[in-house]
Amino acid sequence: MKILGILAATCLLSASVLAEERISRVVLEETGLTIAQSYSCQPRKTCGKIGSCQEANWYLWNCSWGGRLDGDSDGVPCESICR
Repeated sequence: MKILGILAATCLLSASVLAEERISRVVLEETGLTIAQSYSCQPRKTCGKIGSCQEANWYLWNCSWGGRLDGDSDGVPCESICR
């Protein structure tokens, strides 16, 4: 029984990762952004810890918490970086 539970959890995790990759690809195609493979939604970051506008945009469009980087909801994250 434990093996079946582990197998089911592994399948769900794999499906989740594949869905996230598809979403990233769609965002890339729609926005024209270049996505670096080293970005990750974990841990959450603040604008002060983000090194580039490209990175800030990746978090905005790909992470559930990314909207917090766009304080005035104008579609531009981290205004101090992405002027």
